[in-house]
Amino acid sequence: MRIHYTLFLLILTSINFIYGQNKSDFNTVSELTWELDYEIFLKLENDSDYRFDIRQLFHVKPDNRNFSTDYVYYPVNPGQEYINRVNTINENEDSYKETYTTLWSALHDILGGGWVHFTNCLMYALETGYLDLTAPLMKRPDSKWKPRPVTESFKRTKKWNYYIPVNQRYAKKEYKLKKANNSLHELSSIPDQYINLFLNTSNRKYKEMKENGPSAKTAKIDLIKILLGANYLSEAQILYIRSTVLNAVQNYSVNKLPSVIIFDEFDAAALMSLDTDGYKIEKVAFRSSSGLDEIEVHKRKEQLQQIVNKINQYNKNSFQGRLEKYYQ
Repeated sequence: MRIHYTLFLLILTSINFIYGQNKSDFNTVSELTWELDYEIFLKLENDSDYRFDIRQLFHVKPDNRNFSTDYVYYPVNPGQEYINRVNTINENEDSYKETYTTLWSALHDILGGGWVHFTNCLMYALETGYLDLTAPLMKRPDSKWKPRPVTESFKRTKKWNYYIPVNQRYAKKEYKLKKANNSLHELSSIPDQYINLFLNTSNRKYKEMKENGPSAKTAKIDLIKILLGANYLSEAQILYIRSTVLNAVQNYSVNKLPSVIIFDEFDAAALMSLDTDGYKIEKVAFRSSSGLDEIEVHKRKEQLQQIVNKINQYNKNSFQGRLEKYYQ
């Protein structure tokens, strides 16, 4: 067993070495405009430019801000300030000095922050391919062993090939069981569009999607699978996920496009990132056809900033309340 664990540490050290060699600075956005009804134009300081179809972006409706879930979730990538913070946290860290019993504690130790940092960093690691749910360390060993008496967790996971329900059929079954038991707490703040994508994707379609490599779509589905299977992970799998997420965040790619969020109520496209406090607005562009004057533009920018500040405070309070509940 000691030999296996030593080998495991060597593998993770190799992953750290390979992914940690080329760190890049961020490209700063020099221009963000919304000229056409369905198109956002974005230009970086290196003169590269991109166009986004707003129908493919994440939209915030007025009812997305009514605080009806535990947290308010926006899919945004890490910002420079937050990545600097993560690097500081892990400057002198002995990666394997502690035993972790939950995925949350393992990631919080290296990422800091709250639920939105945990979720968005997992998403980023999945989308960029750093985290692979079918990696060798995620594979369950072939065994005929069964506990006596047979436990509920054994019955629910005995057909899984991996410690996370990678197969869509098994993942949906676990989702339904957790929903019937009112234990979908970790998924309560995940956007409905992610849940619907997960539920409406067959295993065959999922495999086809995965064959084309990591993508935003497969990351959304895999995030749900991780949250469904997190309570079944053992330490080796937790350490693997921890290592890959840290590598993903520390090696944020200069080629990764910024996150653009559409606020429908304001006819606004907001360039947003994740900082140490939560969500941060970098730039805002309003639909040109709205015909806003300078006073109205300033007013709406202030309103957007107030909304984001309120959301960050709500998420922080909600997170603190959950921690207090868990550790009473």
